[in-house]
Amino acid sequence: MEEENGDQELLFNTSADQSTKKHERVIIHIDIDCYYAQVEMILNPSLCGKPLGIKQKNLVVTCNYEARALGVEKLMTIKSALEKCPSLILANGEDLKNYREMSEKIYHVLQSYSPFVEKLGLDENFVDVTHKIMKLPEVQQVVSGHTFQDSDDICACGCTERLAQGSLIAQKMRDHLRNELGITSCAGIAFNKLLAKLVGTTHKPNQQTTLLSTSSLSLITSLKHPRNIPGIGSAINRKLEALGIDTIEKLQSTEIFKLTEALGAKTANQIQQLSFGIDNSRVKITDRPKSIGAEDGFIPIRSEVEVRKKLMCLLDRVLELVEKDGRKPNQLKLTVRKLHPSSHSVRESRQTTIEYATGTGSSTNQGPGDEKHKIKLMTTLMNLFEKIIGCDVSWQVTLLGISFSGYPSKNSESPAENSINKYFPVKTSSSRPDEPLPPAKRGRFDESVLQELPPDIRQEVLEDMQNQLPSSDPQKPTDSNCPKGVDPLVFRELPVEIREELLAEERMKKQSNIKKSNNLLQYFRKAS
Repeated sequence: MEEENGDQELLFNTSADQSTKKHERVIIHIDIDCYYAQVEMILNPSLCGKPLGIKQKNLVVTCNYEARALGVEKLMTIKSALEKCPSLILANGEDLKNYREMSEKIYHVLQSYSPFVEKLGLDENFVDVTHKIMKLPEVQQVVSGHTFQDSDDICACGCTERLAQGSLIAQKMRDHLRNELGITSCAGIAFNKLLAKLVGTTHKPNQQTTLLSTSSLSLITSLKHPRNIPGIGSAINRKLEALGIDTIEKLQSTEIFKLTEALGAKTANQIQQLSFGIDNSRVKITDRPKSIGAEDGFIPIRSEVEVRKKLMCLLDRVLELVEKDGRKPNQLKLTVRKLHPSSHSVRESRQTTIEYATGTGSSTNQGPGDEKHKIKLMTTLMNLFEKIIGCDVSWQVTLLGISFSGYPSKNSESPAENSINKYFPVKTSSSRPDEPLPPAKRGRFDESVLQELPPDIRQEVLEDMQNQLPSSDPQKPTDSNCPKGVDPLVFRELPVEIREELLAEERMKKQSNIKKSNNLLQYFRKAS
């Protein structure tokens, strides 16, 4: 009985803390309805209203609501899906090109409402509209859409009105997506990312739900099992079940030292906070990808001719993505999944430095140089393949993947089109915010706009600007980043990996403050 009272007291204290603290943020989670199927129906309107499944290999990876109503489920085998729904139409979803393009269009629409947009896969986005609401002269009193467990309880911090205003912005976003792109979506509106994502699932499809802070614990406990909390995967769930934790309430009331012993301090604290609906993570502005690639899985093959054919198809797909991205990579990686005689698979990768010629992936205006460069890339890929296979004469391959990386960092290129800096145009006269801009940025951005932002958002903007300060091209080192005592002219001509090794040794030497007489640096000292 005492233990039960202790649990109730813990829940009461946490609930009280949740209802009295300042819930300053307004986060919107946008989730596109049956995304792949919607894209296919937009491309082919004759599919609308019919049961549609998207196939990849022998699986139906997703389907529209008409198919779900007839018993088709995600990740069902094609055979089982057709048994459930003989009228099911199957569209091939192995080429993600159209889905990626629509995802980018959705992202840009959402960016027109806030610079703080974080992509989560192709069909989900978090949008932080806190700064937008703080500037509004009038406060919205009525929630647009559904309210989770609507009650008369009002939070003293004023978040109810802010969330109501957020619901109006979410409705505008969804209307914009439907009118411009033909896309329907669901939205969740709450004061943090976790709760926004969870509450958006309570009314689907093509609906939105707002969670008031006074109902946050009710939403979390309605999940029943800890594995239903985003961030708690199968591995963590197994460890929790080993501790006898199979409900949200048990996770909330478990002493932290027990969780720490099983999961480590960081994970233990994080998941227990999640179990109370506490999530302080910020919406991170989605940056351009660090690598661009594609993979293809298939039944086992053991012929180099088949490998070359599949690699050529993959290369064409990836080159088109690289060209559309517009940056110039300098690394090429090949991934191979080998099937061993014992029937278990092993993934292995190799990569190498390349010289990428722009225009290689363009389907138009290809000249002899373009085809020549593709042949050169294919030769490089086959060399990597031979290194992975080695002396194994009985090899079988069930997957191939190609990716390009090594793109210039944002420090060494102009700000991206979707950079937050585009929201701060130049003004001839401005007042400095409390925290000054980096010297190199002054005079290029409207500091008065920064002054109006909340402190945490202003800090994020400043950090973003600081990260975009120009720096030397890593391929062309200057005297300032050349190791002490090394001739810069010699240093510039060294391969990248040797330069990195020299710089690493220099850093280690400074940290340890120990002079080493026998190291790589001594071979590149200036002649006295």
